[in-house]
Amino acid sequence: MTLDHPRDSGRLDGAPVTVTFTGERRKDVLAVPVGPLLARSDGRYAVEVADASGRRRTVPVQLGMFADGQVEVTGPGLAAGMRVEVPSS
Repeated sequence: MTLDHPRDSGRLDGAPVTVTFTGERRKDVLAVPVGPLLARSDGRYAVEVADASGRRRTVPVQLGMFADGQVEVTGPGLAAGMRVEVPSS
């Protein structure tokens, strides 16, 4: 961290700060919000997707990295642009 005006640093004692650390970065992955994940009885996960006609189906997924409320997913039958349904409570 560097200060634009180091002479003013005495007034920063106890000032709130936010630090973001990027531990890992992934490119070109499919990611969905965490909310639509469906926990299955076998300990795995799935998401419900809807096709262009509105027909819904459950697709098993393997989870990857979590970040900013999103999770990386892979699985047969998943494609970029698919609509993931959020389960109703």
